[in-house]
Amino acid sequence: MRTRRSILVCSLVLTLTFACRLAYGLCSDFWTEDERQVYLIGLKSYARSEWPQFGADVVWTRSRLPGALQGMLVRVPLEVWPAPEAPFVLLNLLSFSALALLAWYSTRRLPDLPAWFVWGSLLTVPWTLNFSTHIVNTSYILPGAVVFFVGWFEASPSFRRGILAPPLAWGMMGAGLLFLVQIHMSWVLLPAYVVVAAGDVVWNDRKNTVRDLAWFLAGACLTGSLLVPTLLRFGLGAGDVQRNVQFRAQTSGTLGVILARFLSFTAFEINRFAGLTFADRASFLLRQPWVIPPALFIAITGLVQPVLMAAVWFRRAHDCPEWTRVKIVAAVTTLWIYASFFFSVRGPLAHTFYVVFPVAALYSFYVWRFVASPRLWRIAAVVLAAGVVFHAALAIDRGPQRSLYRDRGLVQTAIAARNDRLLGDRRDSVIENPDWRPRPIDKVADEESYARAQPAEDLKILAAVWSRALFDRISSFEVTLLNRSRTVAYLDIRYTITYTGASGQPVAQRQGVIKAILQPGATGTWPGVTDGSVPAGAVAASLAVLTAEKCIPATPSSLPPVPLEPGPAGVRSFRTHAPRRRAGRGPSR
Repeated sequence: MRTRRSILVCSLVLTLTFACRLAYGLCSDFWTEDERQVYLIGLKSYARSEWPQFGADVVWTRSRLPGALQGMLVRVPLEVWPAPEAPFVLLNLLSFSALALLAWYSTRRLPDLPAWFVWGSLLTVPWTLNFSTHIVNTSYILPGAVVFFVGWFEASPSFRRGILAPPLAWGMMGAGLLFLVQIHMSWVLLPAYVVVAAGDVVWNDRKNTVRDLAWFLAGACLTGSLLVPTLLRFGLGAGDVQRNVQFRAQTSGTLGVILARFLSFTAFEINRFAGLTFADRASFLLRQPWVIPPALFIAITGLVQPVLMAAVWFRRAHDCPEWTRVKIVAAVTTLWIYASFFFSVRGPLAHTFYVVFPVAALYSFYVWRFVASPRLWRIAAVVLAAGVVFHAALAIDRGPQRSLYRDRGLVQTAIAARNDRLLGDRRDSVIENPDWRPRPIDKVADEESYARAQPAEDLKILAAVWSRALFDRISSFEVTLLNRSRTVAYLDIRYTITYTGASGQPVAQRQGVIKAILQPGATGTWPGVTDGSVPAGAVAASLAVLTAEKCIPATPSSLPPVPLEPGPAGVRSFRTHAPRRRAGRGPSR
């Protein structure tokens, strides 16, 4: 009876946790370019009944990842349930299952650790909440990475604990590798692990070499089959991903940065997720002041955790012989990441090697085994609870303005009408055909008017109220725009802000982007458009629209054009406002 009750309680807790993770993903960014473009890969395939030959774009080199997997992970759920939330549900099912696999495997390797701690930390740590619950290609890394590395630890005789059968482990490695080849460029780190495992088998278990290779190839075929049509049509150089291999000298300091970021994968690092700049993070806390105490607590915890994990690396453990092997894997992984960036076009941003998250997670669990104590588990419980509260505040803050639900109706219309262009064009469409004109299915009243549309003329600023918060340190705006066009919707609206001093002369000028789609004749308001710190000497600020991307409208407007108001020479739809000062407070909503 007690066992049945425990199973029921665990099932209910896991179901609730899944629902919370799904809700968090649905309240996360949707209209930003990378998120929208990944969604469009599948939506375009769904709308046009086309096979998706390529996955995510590598913007810096104008290349694309070959294979249909990324597109099918969005398209298939839309075929089953034609609702905007469908791809989110599948993503969360995949990531939740992967984390459950990693948690189960970790508790089998380290039975001394409390199961609630292992499961709770994996399911609520910032990295797995922010990069496995909402639609962006980085979120799809986790399922493939977990399957690959759980398989790797059981495929290598030196690390094997007999938790999984070796043939299954090798099949998981193959499936995970070819899954990631179609998802993210970080897959290039993984073949080295395959070579190490193969060498380990040849050295310690030679008689099973052929069997293990066969299972690896079988697993690779399972996910790699979606890559074959692209390679047959475009050849081995499909997508031009080779452009991303460029020599780039690294300093010794880069190694320290990589180590810190590697150890932070399983820590409560919240800075990057609360905002990319100090102004973004401070503005969030000013809008949600009730979350400041738990946010400060876990921010400090997130700084202490990597330091502690690095210090424990030097500790010896005679009662745990595998500790030496695990910490060597963690160290070599860090060095391997560092070496790989000598041949990468980009610098060592943390998400570019998120694929090794399972290695960091397993290493961290061994560390907590060493420092375990009743007091530690009480602190850990508080940290997990504080993390949940912090992410709830993020969801509340972002949901109305940045998530799918700012304009869910538009996404539902695009799905129902099978017209992906209502959410903008795919980057590959623009690259292959810069003069990408409307198709017959696209509802455009006047194609010539669509082609001639000018965003700086069509987008009229109705209000741009400047606020200075946190004792006049943070600059933000509440912006209201009207789309005067009758034929064009606009997205990714780029603006410029000019700050002037007491003499009326400009002291600074900055640019930014409003990430949304504004339909013809529609008005939109964006509160809390943060623009960093207030420039020295600035006493006034003005905002003007620079440009925007054209978008096929969902409903062409029947309204007549709104006449332009006269403004400063050379600038359209320009309005200046005196600052609204709110010392110690955020901008009004």
